[in-house]
Amino acid sequence: MQADILIQEIRGIIKRAVFLDIAAYLISIIVLGPTLSFALGLLLGTAVLIATLLLLKISVERMAADAKRSGVTSQRRYLLYYALRLGVFAAAFGAAVVLRKYISPVAVAVPMLYPRLIYTAGALLQGSGHAGKKRGEK
Repeated sequence: MQADILIQEIRGIIKRAVFLDIAAYLISIIVLGPTLSFALGLLLGTAVLIATLLLLKISVERMAADAKRSGVTSQRRYLLYYALRLGVFAAAFGAAVVLRKYISPVAVAVPMLYPRLIYTAGALLQGSGHAGKKRGEK
């Protein structure tokens, strides 16, 4: 059941990330002109976002299983997965820096901000348009 909720949340972020990628690219066209490197950077950054979200899902599931089994979550496991997620991003950003002629490093970093934008906008829209109702209520 919890895994279904996490997958639904990841799917929602991915759908919104596609919209935000298009918006970011359109803004970059205005500022930088049409560049393939920015589009490739957004694509790589979004792939990294998806990978880190899946790693986060795995870590949450394993920590929940640890808590059920022993009543205690492993801080070591949390730090390991955090370092792994950070390593995935660092590898992609490092590759973009090395290949900056082909992939924009700035564009790789932009999708990592999407979850913050998505949840902040959702909270603002939810609070103003629905008079404080919780998500899913009509």
